[in-house]
Amino acid sequence: MDRYNKLSEHLKRRYGARVHRLVIDAGFTCPNRQKNGPCIFCDPTGSGFNTLRGLSIREQVLRQKEWASKKYGASKFIAYFQAFTNTYAPVDTLRERYSQALVDDSIVQLAISTRPDCVPEEVLNLLDEFKTRVDVSLELGLQTINSKTLRILNRGHGVAEFVDAVLRAKEHGFEIVVHVIVDLPWDELEDVVDTAKTLSYLNVDGVKIHSLYVVEDSPLGAMLREGKFQPVSLESFLERIVAFLEHLSPRIVIHRLVSDPPRVGTLFARWGLSKSQLVNIVETELERRNTFQGAKFKPARGGQVNPA
Repeated sequence: MDRYNKLSEHLKRRYGARVHRLVIDAGFTCPNRQKNGPCIFCDPTGSGFNTLRGLSIREQVLRQKEWASKKYGASKFIAYFQAFTNTYAPVDTLRERYSQALVDDSIVQLAISTRPDCVPEEVLNLLDEFKTRVDVSLELGLQTINSKTLRILNRGHGVAEFVDAVLRAKEHGFEIVVHVIVDLPWDELEDVVDTAKTLSYLNVDGVKIHSLYVVEDSPLGAMLREGKFQPVSLESFLERIVAFLEHLSPRIVIHRLVSDPPRVGTLFARWGLSKSQLVNIVETELERRNTFQGAKFKPARGGQVNPA
């Protein structure tokens, strides 16, 4: 029994084949870095440490396609613009770079990762152009619904900007995936639950759950070395992620359950566990408690839950 709505199974049902995500560094930057400095957890690559930086977008896609086809037997692919803020450029530049990733018909989805305050209408109108060729999803970094924690993280946006971005993108019919960190030291369990409830009521399509990791060359790394915060315990993380899943609508797809940090330069990650070990611990905890995604979810205003 699957106790949460797994991305792998969702993609198989949707596309009828093994689907692999191709991560792309398109050479963008981030407005928050330019104005206020980076988010305190952000690494120097803007989370693009797994990309083939320095190669053209087309070459990044082709090389990863070849590798994933041989290793995983994947036949369909998602072109995922991952590093930094992938809507922060003139529309003509965005159109050109997005187009470079659509190398052939095996690319079935264009996934764009960005900030809630960087999705103006002209960008949404541009993404409308691509809907006739591929599915389009928009990934928005939120991390938490707690405004005070957002300020500590130096996110440079509030909850209102996030809600506005989701509602406007939904009007265009885009699939919305939201990034959250469930074990932020400045949050409480109730903040995690409120985040799950808010995402459910906004009817987002997917969630990427991150366990907090700390990279050396980041403001958060300096804070850890100076003793200004301590990561929450593994036990607290388990309590939070279970509560998050329980209060999340069962129709929302879980794109990620724990983080996948850089292999070098990381000061803290996953309590010394491998990704598969931590995923197994979470799944075992769900089984031990005999609980599942949506176990405590209550549709807003007595509405009905749409099937996944």
